[in-house]
Amino acid sequence: MPLDLLSVEKPARYMGGEMGTVAKHAADLRIALAFPDVYEVGMSHLGLRILYQILNALDGIAAERVYTPWPDMAAQMAAEQVSLATLETATPLAEADIIGFTLQYELSCTNILVMLGQAAIPLRAADRDQSWPLIIGGGPGSYNPEPLAPFFDAFLLGDGEEAVIEIANLVRDWKKSDSRNKQELLEKLSDIDGVYVPSFFVVDYHADGRVASVQALKPGCATVRRRFLPDIESAVFPDSPIIPFMKTIHDRVAIEVARGCTRGCRFCQAGYIYRPLRERSPQKISKLIETSLKNTGYEEISLLSLSTGDYSCIAPLLQELMARHANGRVAISLPSLRVGTLTAGLIDEIRKVRKTGFTLAPEAGSERMRRVINKGITEQDLLDGALNIYAAGWRSIKLYFMMGLPTETREDLQAIPELARQVKNQARRSGGQGEVNVAVSTFVPKPHTPFQWQRQLSLDETRERQRFLKDEMRRRKLNFKYQDAELSFMEGVFARGDRRLADVLERVVELGACFDGWNEHFSLPRWLQAFSECGIDPQWYLRERSTDELLPWDHLDAGIEKTFLLKELERAHAEAATPDCRFGACSNCGVCDFKLLSNRVLEAQELPSSPNTQTEMSYEIVQRRLRLRFSKTANIRYLSHLELINLFTRAVQRAGVPILYSQGFHPHPRFSFATATSVGVESQAEYFDMFVGNMGPDEALQRLNQVLPDGIAILEAAEVPLKAESLSPLIVATCYRITLPDYDPEQLKAQCVQFMAQDSWVLVRQKKGQQQTIDLRQETRELSANGSCLELTIGRGKAIELAAAVTGLSPDALKSAQIQKTSVIFVAY
Repeated sequence: MPLDLLSVEKPARYMGGEMGTVAKHAADLRIALAFPDVYEVGMSHLGLRILYQILNALDGIAAERVYTPWPDMAAQMAAEQVSLATLETATPLAEADIIGFTLQYELSCTNILVMLGQAAIPLRAADRDQSWPLIIGGGPGSYNPEPLAPFFDAFLLGDGEEAVIEIANLVRDWKKSDSRNKQELLEKLSDIDGVYVPSFFVVDYHADGRVASVQALKPGCATVRRRFLPDIESAVFPDSPIIPFMKTIHDRVAIEVARGCTRGCRFCQAGYIYRPLRERSPQKISKLIETSLKNTGYEEISLLSLSTGDYSCIAPLLQELMARHANGRVAISLPSLRVGTLTAGLIDEIRKVRKTGFTLAPEAGSERMRRVINKGITEQDLLDGALNIYAAGWRSIKLYFMMGLPTETREDLQAIPELARQVKNQARRSGGQGEVNVAVSTFVPKPHTPFQWQRQLSLDETRERQRFLKDEMRRRKLNFKYQDAELSFMEGVFARGDRRLADVLERVVELGACFDGWNEHFSLPRWLQAFSECGIDPQWYLRERSTDELLPWDHLDAGIEKTFLLKELERAHAEAATPDCRFGACSNCGVCDFKLLSNRVLEAQELPSSPNTQTEMSYEIVQRRLRLRFSKTANIRYLSHLELINLFTRAVQRAGVPILYSQGFHPHPRFSFATATSVGVESQAEYFDMFVGNMGPDEALQRLNQVLPDGIAILEAAEVPLKAESLSPLIVATCYRITLPDYDPEQLKAQCVQFMAQDSWVLVRQKKGQQQTIDLRQETRELSANGSCLELTIGRGKAIELAAAVTGLSPDALKSAQIQKTSVIFVAY
C-alpha cells in the first residue's frame, strides 16, 4: 500500500525526484548511502554528496540515498508494514548489496539500529549470511566504532574517495563469482587499506572492566591504519549535486578548500584524524564554484575547512569570488574562521553582498586555559576581531566556548562570561549597539587526541557549572545557550565506549529510542533503564584513563603516534605551546612520510582578475513583468507554497533568467504568486508573476522548462503591464475535478442535485483560535457528476470541503480522493 505523504509533517523528505538525482533501475551493484538522521540534516553532509557522485559515475553501480524517517512517517510505515527503501528507485534496503552508514555523531547510533529494523534486516552481523546486504560504516565515528562493532560487517577509516571504488568493485566481482561465501568476502575486504572488519578481532576484559587484550584473528593484521588521500586537488567533487525541494540545514554551495589542520588544538579530534593538511588550489575552487552555481541556482557559497581563515590564498580567493559573483547577489560564508585569521579585509569582502553570520570560537575564557588546549590565540586577538566585525556593520556575534576542559578552575569558568562581555563592549567602541550570543558545550574527551585519557564532567558537575554560567550571563545581559547535560553525558559514554555497549544500544532501541541527538526525543530514564538491565554503569566510561591502559580503539591507527599524543598531554599540563607545523619545524606526530604523504600547503598568490560572470540588472532601465501558468503533478503536489517558491528561486538562477530583486538587507527574487493551492492537490492552473530584465515570455518559458524537475512545467507565459494588479484579487472562482474511486456514479449524481437544491450549506471552521463560517452552497458556481468524478467551480472554500458536504463523508474518509485544479476564472485584466 502506498504511503500517505499528506499525513506527515514534511512530505519533501520522502519524495525523491529532485534535480540532480541519479536513478539507475538496472545495476550490477546497488549501494544504499544511509545517513542516520532526518533528510534535511543528511542532505547537508558533503561527504555523502561526494560518494554519491563517485559511485554513480561507475558503470553498473548505483548509489542511492536513505535517511531516518521522522516519527510520523515511521509510525505510518509500521502500521502499513512498509519496509524502508531508497529515494531513487524505492528499492527496499534489504535488497541492496551494500548499506553504507555515515557515522557522524555518537547519538545517532540508535537511528542506525532503527533503520535496520525498519528494513527487516537482522541487527547483528553474526546473524546475517551472504543473502543480506553488507553493512559498512565510515566517517569520524569509525575511529572508535566499538559500540557498533557487533552490528557492522566492516568500517572504513579515513578518506573514502578511492576506497569506496575498491570496495564496490570487490563486492561486484564477488557477486559474479561461483563462491558466494561471506567470510571469504570479509577477508578480501580486510586487505583493502583502511578497512576494519571487527569480527576479525576478539576483545577480552579485566575483572575491573578495562580492556585486557584485542587479539587479531587474521595473521599480520594486528592494527588497521586509516586510508589517506594524498592530494585533494584532483579528487572528485560534486559540482552538480542534488537540489532538495525543501530547505536543508546548509542550503548552499559548499566547497572544501582544504582538508586537515596543523594547529593542534588538543581537544579537537578532527584536527588529528584529518591530518595532514591538504589545500585545494584557488583556481580549482573558483572553477568548481562557477560550475556549481550554474547547476544549482544557489545564492550562497560556503568555503569549508577546519579553519578556513588559515587557507593560504583566502584573501585573493575571496576577492576573485566577489569580483565574479557579487553582482549576481551570491554571498560567501566562512563557517570555520579562526579568531586570529579574521582581518578587516576578509570582513569587508564578506559584507559586499549580505552579512552572513559570524561565529568566533575562543573555546576557553582564560589565557591559561587557551594555553592548556594549545588554542594559540589571545584575548586581544578576539577583541580586535570583534571590533572589526561590529565596525563593518554587524550587530550580532556568536561565541563558542567549552567548559570542563582538563585542569579547569572556577576562575577559568568565570572568565567565559567576562570575556563575552568584553566582546559585547566592542560594539560600543565601534559607535553602535551589538549583541553577543554565547554557546557553551561540555568538553567530551575524544579518541586519538591528547585528551583521550582525561575524565569528563559528571552529570551533576555539568549541571552545576551550567547554572553558574547562566546566572553570570544573565547578570551581564548576554544571550546564553548550552547543550543539555544529558546529551553530553551520553556522547561521552559512546565516544570512548567498547563493544559491551552494543547490548545497551539494542535494548534501548527495543524501549523506543530514536533521534537521541534531538532534545525532544531523548529520554535519559530510558537509557538508564537499558544500562541497568545490561548491568553496565555509564559513569564508568567518563573516568580518567591511565596512560598505560589499553584503550578500546588502540588497534585502530589514525596515523598519529601514541607517543606524540602522550607528549602533548604532558605539554598541556605544563601549559606549553606546540607550534603550528605549517610555519615551523615538524612536530613529529607521525602522519607524514614526506614522500607520498605530507602537508600540501600552497604558496600565497594573487589571482588574475576576472570579469563579472553575472550582470546586475538596472531597475530603472529594464523591467518586464511576466505572468506564467504552470502545472504541478505527481509528487510535486506535496510541496508546500514556500517550497515551491524555493524551487523557482533556484530554477531562475539555473535557467539564466534575469530575475530582479527586492531591495533591503536580504534581497529576494521578485515573485508574486497567486493564492496557494492546498498541499496534495494536483493542478494545471498555478499562476505567478515575476519581474525580469530584458527577456520575453517565450524565452523565459523555454529556459525554465529545461531546468525544472519532473512534475512541474510552465504551460503559458505572457507579458503584463508592470503595474498590473496582483494575481490573487483577480481570481473569482476555481475549477476542480475530484475523482472518488469506487463511488457509485448514480448516487454521486443524485447528491449533486440535492446539494444544489439547497439554499445554504454553512461550514464552520476553526482557524488560529477563531471561528470562521463559509456558505459553501452560495460559493458553489457549478457542480456536476461525471461518472465517479465531481466537476465543480467554487468561489471561496476548499475542494475537499465541498466534496465532504456533497457526499456526507468526512475529510479523513476522502483521503483516497484525487483532486485536480483544472482552471481558474479571472476578472478581466
